[in-house]
Amino acid sequence: MNRKMKNTLIIIFITFSTILFGQVDSIQLLQPTGIYPVGTIIYEWTDNSREIQLTSHIGDKRTIIVQLWYPARIDSSSIKAPYSSLSKEYQNVSANSYLRPSFNEEIENSNLIILTPGRGTERFLYTTIAEELASHGFTVASVDMPQIGYVLYQDGMIIKPSPEFKPPSGMMSGPYELVDKFFEEPTELGTKDLDFAYKRITELNTSDPNNRFTQTINLQSIGIFGHSLGGRIAGKYAAENTNVKAYISMEGIPPRGIRYEGKISIPIAMLCSNGTWPYAKENYFSLINNRNSTVFMIELLDFGHNSVTDNPYIYPASFNYKIEPELGLKISREIILKYFDSVFEKKESFYRSLKNNNQIKFKEYR
Repeated sequence: MNRKMKNTLIIIFITFSTILFGQVDSIQLLQPTGIYPVGTIIYEWTDNSREIQLTSHIGDKRTIIVQLWYPARIDSSSIKAPYSSLSKEYQNVSANSYLRPSFNEEIENSNLIILTPGRGTERFLYTTIAEELASHGFTVASVDMPQIGYVLYQDGMIIKPSPEFKPPSGMMSGPYELVDKFFEEPTELGTKDLDFAYKRITELNTSDPNNRFTQTINLQSIGIFGHSLGGRIAGKYAAENTNVKAYISMEGIPPRGIRYEGKISIPIAMLCSNGTWPYAKENYFSLINNRNSTVFMIELLDFGHNSVTDNPYIYPASFNYKIEPELGLKISREIILKYFDSVFEKKESFYRSLKNNNQIKFKEYR
């Protein structure tokens, strides 16, 4: 083989590898804009009241993974946390969080924000949003739910999303009675996972064995953000728990009964890409027209369904969205932060804080 042919083959291999794996160089996530350093810690929690088929052994209990991000106190001994220590596809990604530092003593009552991932999505793919919220004083809990998301356990066990929860081609364009019916089972399953996660976080807040979170988190006034199926689960959770004071979702809408009966009596923010809006607006108006509280409807111009996640930023070649990935992610985290700020921190009104952004169409329904 001559040198010219060898060099050609090398170039072809490198090009193929780049396309196949999508990520060669190291990727640094966006820096959070808040004043607090961010800490993170991961828990595996087993719900002994529910079983799941994990292995050939009958009787395995349902285990969720919860990652917390929080305002931290760091020093020279603090070390950076990996973006994902188990997933090989994300080994080259660097986050901004520190691994298990102390909670920042300047904050006495940090509002909890629960983050509910979309179907087939891991908890850490929302790290940019979680770090942003934590850097502004919130405590964020992102939950991996077996069968709904893609779950990697510390011992190497992997549970992939259940194919039973993947909607058939064309279903999502309606009619929505069928969509609502299809998602009843995973929505119920995910809501119970959030109930369990909240219970365990409450135990940490009451008496953390390591005294990291003891009496640091405000659990009586919490927020929830959901994406896709996670937005539906978050809507059900918000309707059933009076301590939830703020609910925001990206292209995920509460179950049918909750929408039509106006069962959510807190401020609601619905995000939808302009590509999805034409066939989804009827569904959104079933929530808006029966509202029992203010609904903010935000149409995101040129966004894609996953623009709120880190994935398009990390793997830009794998997503064909019109909006530049970094800009989409910056706008996403800004919207979510300002929504929670408007509810919990009583800062500038949500509408006023975003009215000059030319990438969104904003309507407020009171």
